[in-house]
Amino acid sequence: MGLSISYTNVLIDQVPTITDAEPGEIPANISDPDHSLNYTCGTNTQDFAIRYGAQTGISYVAISGHNAATPAPATVAIYDGLDFVQLVQPLKRNHNLMFTFPQRNFTDLIIRFLTVPKNHQTTVSFVAAGKHLDIESGEQSGYKRLWLMRHLEQRTTTNMQAAPVSSLKKPKALKGSLSLPNEVAEFTETDWQDFEDFTLEQPFFIKEQEDEPQSAYICFDAKHDIAAHPQTRKLNTVKLTFNAYNGL
Repeated sequence: MGLSISYTNVLIDQVPTITDAEPGEIPANISDPDHSLNYTCGTNTQDFAIRYGAQTGISYVAISGHNAATPAPATVAIYDGLDFVQLVQPLKRNHNLMFTFPQRNFTDLIIRFLTVPKNHQTTVSFVAAGKHLDIESGEQSGYKRLWLMRHLEQRTTTNMQAAPVSSLKKPKALKGSLSLPNEVAEFTETDWQDFEDFTLEQPFFIKEQEDEPQSAYICFDAKHDIAAHPQTRKLNTVKLTFNAYNGL
């Protein structure tokens, strides 16, 4: 299996129900892609759960901007009511997460955070869920593993002997470029068009490894290019560039 890329989000503008709610916090912030908004849970229960109720046609759930693994490795799990769906354990760093599975309906979509210590106040910026595309051919050789990189640019001053004196670190968005040189023309004229439209309205998620939810990042400022294939009209060449945030 290649990359997974989200192209819908049914949770936008929905207000979740929170287990272990913190007074004064705004649950609707979790459904807003604006990462300057977030939600921090309370300290009263063993786990922090975000409940979205009944949802239809879901094949992915994604989380961006959280601190569940800050004190110690954490567990993040997806449930349908009492039924377990998928988890990542142990999550050693605060990676963005994308869980993918065959499309299904949920009677009660729940995202649950289990942290150590149990009273850790987890903060979450954004949760999305909907449908995703599987890019079966995967990425080209040399594609940047953005989920393993850091959002920092470092500059160090040196003394007369060229030895380090002090350094300055500045946050900087990661930049990705995805080339798909042999995509079926029908795919680029249908599903990929839906994806293009979606990227003009909301950020999207990419997951690199099928069985690793933490190999994910949220992408924004997408730029699309579709060109003719040099050998056949049955294929097109697709290129996608974007900025990304992986949570680290």
